[in-house]
Amino acid sequence: MTTPVAVAYIFERYPTLTQTFLQREIAALSDAGLRIEVYAMFGSHFRWWEAGSLVVALPRELWRDPSLARDAWRLLRRHRFTNAENFFSTLWAVVFALCRAQRLRERKPDIIHGVWATGPATTAAILSRCCGIPFSFGAHAYDIYRHSGDAFLPAKLRAARFVHTEIEANVAYLREKAAGASVNIVICRRGLMKLPVCRAKNREPGPIRILSVARLVPKKGHAHQLAACAVLREWGIPFELRIVGDGPLRRQLETGIDSVTLCGARSEEEVEAAYRWADIFWHTGVVAADGDRDGLPNVVPEAMAHELPVICGRAPGVREAVENEVTGLVVDVTNTAELAGAAKRLAGDEPLRRRLGQNGRRWVEKNFVMADNIAPLAVAFREACAAGSRAATDA
Repeated sequence: MTTPVAVAYIFERYPTLTQTFLQREIAALSDAGLRIEVYAMFGSHFRWWEAGSLVVALPRELWRDPSLARDAWRLLRRHRFTNAENFFSTLWAVVFALCRAQRLRERKPDIIHGVWATGPATTAAILSRCCGIPFSFGAHAYDIYRHSGDAFLPAKLRAARFVHTEIEANVAYLREKAAGASVNIVICRRGLMKLPVCRAKNREPGPIRILSVARLVPKKGHAHQLAACAVLREWGIPFELRIVGDGPLRRQLETGIDSVTLCGARSEEEVEAAYRWADIFWHTGVVAADGDRDGLPNVVPEAMAHELPVICGRAPGVREAVENEVTGLVVDVTNTAELAGAAKRLAGDEPLRRRLGQNGRRWVEKNFVMADNIAPLAVAFREACAAGSRAATDA
């Protein structure tokens, strides 16, 4: 019987309410026959006081590999931290990796995978160097675009066995960051473990129900939603908007809103109930001032799975799921009248809502089922490990 490939998955925190898609990813990989071990850099997996073991771990790793300090210094001279968050994230990645290196050598995973291109990928790269185990990492949205990405992203791209991303729109950007080096980029969408049962909605007369599910951060464009709501009120369109999510902009968004409910963070079951409540879903993602942006937010195909017509912007990531007049309406979300007009149109046209919703559901059935989508990532892990085994044999 073949021994399953063992993957050490490196997270910042695990589990996280806003990252249930990663839990689905792990479950699907396990169903595909891989053995997943979770390591988190913060929280119950690694308490802050455990960093004290660095006084033993650092000399041990330098003794094992004296060139480690020299190569780290060369990297620091070649790359500049993009911001304070990048500095502290990298520092903690170094501490965590050195403190956990001995444990990884004992556990002997076949490959180490950082779920994000920031701290987790840095941790995976350092552990790879210390333990002689290949590494890979994910590169998706916030982790590669904000502040032009992590300072060490080019070095990690060149060293990784492969890089996982979800959308075609990221590929050219990652190759550009690699500065001409060959990078094995694996495109693999995430998805739903099972599709929700859709029941015909018998709408009673009343306000049209609009839903947004997103963290309250600049790239989600909530200010454009509130501006469009003001126009809908001026036009006399009865509506109710619920925004599920929390974040630093909550206090700013709370001021002067009517017919809008900020629901805060909600459990997965409560979000499912919100999808069933809604008539329309809108996603108003934009490029924030610091470069942060979305790829294909999982909430968009999740809404489509519930047969909700989607109103979205023209960003390339979300457009891989939402086709104008087919699975949703694509507008300039920064144009208040255009955004409000799309909501008005859907509010007054139930057959259109039904047609877009049903088309969206068909797209999800074809493109967003985890059991189908996980295959390229599972194959990438197996091939990366097989290549490592061949290299060891040849050596």
